[in-house]
Amino acid sequence: MSYMALRQLIVAGVDDSPSSRAAVEWAAYRAERLQHSLQLVRAVPDYLVSFGNVEYQSVQDALGGLLESEAARVRKFAPSSDVQTSLHLGEPAEVLAELSGGAAMVVVGTDRTADEHGEAFGAVDLQIAMNAKCPVAVVPVGQTAGHAGVVVGIDGSPGSMDAAYFAAAEAASTGQVLTVIYASSAHAGWLDSSTRGPVTAKRDETQGRMILESAVACLRARHIHLIVCDRFAKDDVPARVLINAARGAEMLVVGSRGKGVVQHALMGSVVRDLLLQVPCPLVLTRPV
Repeated sequence: MSYMALRQLIVAGVDDSPSSRAAVEWAAYRAERLQHSLQLVRAVPDYLVSFGNVEYQSVQDALGGLLESEAARVRKFAPSSDVQTSLHLGEPAEVLAELSGGAAMVVVGTDRTADEHGEAFGAVDLQIAMNAKCPVAVVPVGQTAGHAGVVVGIDGSPGSMDAAYFAAAEAASTGQVLTVIYASSAHAGWLDSSTRGPVTAKRDETQGRMILESAVACLRARHIHLIVCDRFAKDDVPARVLINAARGAEMLVVGSRGKGVVQHALMGSVVRDLLLQVPCPLVLTRPV
């Protein structure tokens, strides 16, 4: 049995926010299109509701009722998919990361407020992305009809090529145009050509263009009918380039890990910046 056959499940995090409702709807449409099952998950930190708490049962019943109500709402978007619900005690990021081991994708809404621990905007989504074992989709509120195209950012790392292969498959299966952007952190504003020196800057540009050309060639070879556009971003902040390019797109895809310790930290920085201003459904892939 194939790897995908074992993971025909989409897990969606549920809370009371508008972004969560948007994410669940997006997950339901995807489950219906791919004929996947959909699991709606509500996670409640155990320090808020413990088994020893006298109100535990009433809280559990209330949350269970909310989950079932949300399931009933999204079944109209996925009438032929199996929609299930589950309630878990634990931190949402930890619960979803654990469940990701048996899923094809985890879907969450945008995390736009700092939590009670003082974590910054996007912190929960970033934790899920960095710890999940499958791709994570972060869905903003207000995704309207008429959006088109899939955008992917690459930097030459194996992780970014995994993102490119995912994006190409997505674009091919939905009849979208794929735009591949070379967005290396070596071209961030704090490390521009004047800082690196002309020789180093020219070498980096040449290497970047070769990486982009090679990646596009590989994607076109895999999907001969796919329309692939390419863009080389020179001396700009990668997250800003990707956000601007993805406005109006159907999906933006990036790898959640880079190459090596330093590249991992830089890619984490790019993902963190993207999570602050998610322009369209953002898919963070994991190394295969």
